[in-house]
Amino acid sequence: MGDSYLATGFRDVDGSGAASAYLDCLRLLDSLPYFREYKEESYEWLGLGEGDRVLDAGCGLGDDVFRMAERVGEGGRVVGVDCSRELLEKGRSDERAKRLPVEFVHGDLGALPFEVGVFGAVRVDRVLQHVPGLDEAFREFWRVLETGGRLLVYDNDWGSFAVASDLGEVTRVLERSWAGAFANPGIGRELEGRFEGVGFGEVSVRSKVMVIEDFETADRVFNLRETVRRAVDSGFVKRAEGEQWESEMEVRSVAGNFSASLTAYMVRGRKG
Repeated sequence: MGDSYLATGFRDVDGSGAASAYLDCLRLLDSLPYFREYKEESYEWLGLGEGDRVLDAGCGLGDDVFRMAERVGEGGRVVGVDCSRELLEKGRSDERAKRLPVEFVHGDLGALPFEVGVFGAVRVDRVLQHVPGLDEAFREFWRVLETGGRLLVYDNDWGSFAVASDLGEVTRVLERSWAGAFANPGIGRELEGRFEGVGFGEVSVRSKVMVIEDFETADRVFNLRETVRRAVDSGFVKRAEGEQWESEMEVRSVAGNFSASLTAYMVRGRKG
């Protein structure tokens, strides 16, 4: 069985041996109202218009590439870059790729395969939480943007992750275990400083709060059951405590008082 743990496996989908788990996750997230709403807001906030050249850095299956391509029209171009060849192939084989001005390119965020100043806008969505080399990535975003170009990044602050539970001590252990598995669990709250550190001006920040109110959906998004299993195997939580916690989550979900929440930040800046 491959590595299907979402907090770690997105760093190397092709090498995980469980690519289908990541495909399913991306499709699920794109179907949830919260994600569709902030994505639409990100396109608007980038100010995309006819003829724009846009880079979607860490494009996954390409759904955002296609939606932004609808906005830039035939005179524009939207390029999706990703380190996963399997995800890129899904984008290329989508029927929308035949009728929209899009391109899918294999590459690494720390060494983007593009010339200087070729894009008017760069969008990065929930990618930097998985990227080890943040300094290199931000320098590359700056490099490939034209003067006056816009960068927009959306990412999570896993330090804010919270699950409602009467088992407070066990819950804190599980929350920290999941959050700590990300390469950059605090990137959401660090974004503004990173924008300014590279040199972006007109930096603006919007905070977003996601709340999931049923256990099964939250398990698919946050790998809750797998996090319990890993915490038990590591000795951080006793098996009986883990079973009790899962039982509580199921009961809460049926009763309508289950809650898993997370704060994220959307940050926009302009290259001077």
